[in-house]
Amino acid sequence: MNNTLIQFSQVSHRYPGGAGDVLSDVNFELEAGEMAFLTGASGAGKSTLLRLIALLARAHRGQVVVAGTNLAHVKSAKVAAYRRQVGMIFQNFNLLYDRSVFDNVALPLVIRGHAHLDIARKVRAALDTVGLLHRERSMPLTLSGGEQQRVGIARAVVTKPMLLLADEPTGNLDPEMAWDVMKLFERFNDVGVSVLVATHAIDLVERLGKRVIHLEAGRVTDKRPVAASRVSLAEAH
Repeated sequence: MNNTLIQFSQVSHRYPGGAGDVLSDVNFELEAGEMAFLTGASGAGKSTLLRLIALLARAHRGQVVVAGTNLAHVKSAKVAAYRRQVGMIFQNFNLLYDRSVFDNVALPLVIRGHAHLDIARKVRAALDTVGLLHRERSMPLTLSGGEQQRVGIARAVVTKPMLLLADEPTGNLDPEMAWDVMKLFERFNDVGVSVLVATHAIDLVERLGKRVIHLEAGRVTDKRPVAASRVSLAEAH
C-alpha cells in the first residue's frame, strides 16, 4: 500500500517576469504521518515549494501529487476545498490584530459555516492544545511573539488538517520560544499529522533528528546545512 502523501516529480517553477526558475527539476516524497524539514539559504526556493503544495501557485513543469491528487488537475472552483486539508503557519503570524485570540482561531470554522457551539468547542480544544486556553479573550498584541505563533498554530490545526506546512515559523522568536514551537509541531506529528517545516534554524533541526530536504538554488541536493553554532566553533579555531 502506497503511504506517500506528497510527491514532487521533476517540478520546476518560475514567477512571471522572472529571469529563471525558482525551483528546477525537484524530486522528493513525504510519507503520510511524517515530519520533515525543508532547509536552504534565502532564495533557495523553500517558500515557493510550500506555495505549490498549498496551491497558492502551480508548477510550470512536472507533477505535484498530494494525497493521490495531481494538483495540476484541481480546477479553480475546487482549490478552496483542497486547501481545507492543509494548515499553514507563517513567520509573521498573520493574525487579525483587531480580533481576540478566540476569534482568530475561529475564523476558518466561521468561513466554513460551522455551528456556533461546534466552533466554541473546537476553538477551545485547539487553544488548550497549544497552552493558551486562558488567553482566549486576549488581543494578539498583548501576547508575546511565541504566544502569537501558538495562536497561529491553533488556527492552522482547528480544522484538523491532514498536513501542516510551516514557513520559517521560528524566524521571529527567541531560542527558547522557537524550541517550544518546534516541540509543538512534534506533538501534532506524534498523533498522526504530517508536518513539513521550512526553516533556517539548523540547530533545532539537528536536535529533533527528523529527515531534512535541502535546497540549493532551487534544486534538492544531498548536501546538508551546517548549524550556526558549529560554524562559529570552526571559525574560532
